[in-house]
Amino acid sequence: MNIKKLTRHNFAEIVDDAVRIIKSGGIIIAPFDTVYGFIVDPRNELALKKIFELKKRPQNKTIGLAVDSTETLISLVTPNHPNLPQNPDFFNHTLIFKADINSLSKYCLKNGTVAIRIPNSDLIKAIVKSAGGVLAQTSANLSGQPACASIDQIKAQFGPEELDQVDFIIDGGIIKKSAPSKIFDLTGVQPIEISRN
Repeated sequence: MNIKKLTRHNFAEIVDDAVRIIKSGGIIIAPFDTVYGFIVDPRNELALKKIFELKKRPQNKTIGLAVDSTETLISLVTPNHPNLPQNPDFFNHTLIFKADINSLSKYCLKNGTVAIRIPNSDLIKAIVKSAGGVLAQTSANLSGQPACASIDQIKAQFGPEELDQVDFIIDGGIIKKSAPSKIFDLTGVQPIEISRN
């Protein structure tokens, strides 16, 4: 089990290691701003399939995208969404768009839509930017179980055999409780907030 503690001294080294592993088809667990999550190449079918298996995630679910900036998000979705909201805070939420990304895996698409978020995490944004601007991301927990805010919580849900299938685990300590991002459906004329329940 490859676990490395994140410090201010090894930040750049961990980002480099994470990007190298992602580009080689590996799976990473890392601390986001609200929970720990899996991150992988959104075009790698095998890596995405393995996440579904590890999470015991139903096949009718999808895996969203993390992008490094508002500019990247806008460049991805503008062809189908020329009139995006102009409030910068709006882009901190999880947004559902009509998909216009032909190279994405089927695991990231649902009925022609894709969910995209800009994480409020310097680490994740640095990894995403260095890896090309877009990564697939989902919470690192068993489907239907509580999200994990620490490595100990992850170990309580996943056994050693499951975690040995993860190529790199970044230990960022305990994530302080934070309200999850809201979800907005932007596939219609006006944004519609979707309940997480």
